[in-house]
Amino acid sequence: MVVRAKDEARAIERTFKALRRQTVPVEIVVVDSGSTDGTVEIAKHWCDRLIEIPAENFTYGYSANLGAEAASAPFCFSLSAHCAPEGDDWVERSLRHYAREDVAATNGIQSFPDGRPVEYVFFQDADHVRAHLLWGFSNHASSWRAEVWREHPFDASLSSSEDREWALRVTTAGWVIAYDPELWVDLSHQWDGGALFQYRRKRMETRGLAEFAPLPPYRLGDALDEWWTA
Repeated sequence: MVVRAKDEARAIERTFKALRRQTVPVEIVVVDSGSTDGTVEIAKHWCDRLIEIPAENFTYGYSANLGAEAASAPFCFSLSAHCAPEGDDWVERSLRHYAREDVAATNGIQSFPDGRPVEYVFFQDADHVRAHLLWGFSNHASSWRAEVWREHPFDASLSSSEDREWALRVTTAGWVIAYDPELWVDLSHQWDGGALFQYRRKRMETRGLAEFAPLPPYRLGDALDEWWTA
């Protein structure tokens, strides 16, 4: 379990408690990128391994790769430090999907790109990824096969959206990604900074996507639409 963190002292202990309650025991690897608020001290109490990197060295892909390299299990999970699974069977349910041999990764999802609710497990292939680059795989709460990651590590050079770029590469290689609505981990906290904060964050993510795929700019109206939906 790779937990990426920076200055998450207020939330990270809740995440650790949720992970230690899981029905399948997990190894917790924390990758911290320069916390100064006590996050590291909390992490030392809960995690199995702590990796500290300077803030200036941080990229989403680099930190995910560091954590995955340190993890020893055949399946690797990723969580942002402020994202705590509600169910104690989140890991167990994710692992069940790997009974299908072409599943490279799992994710929770609530709605399809057209807004329809996801009411079943959806298996995403490369054609669907290409058609919906702004939708899909997110390392805020995900899992993947370690063998797939070793062949296709995350792109550490991207400023953001390393998860979407990875999804495109692995599905192009013939794998699929399983999206299970029961694996959704709440992201409503992302609006705590307000619509303007989210607008800036989404613009950053879109710029990251634009580093490997042509995309229209993310506009303030898009942020307001997402805020209203959330």
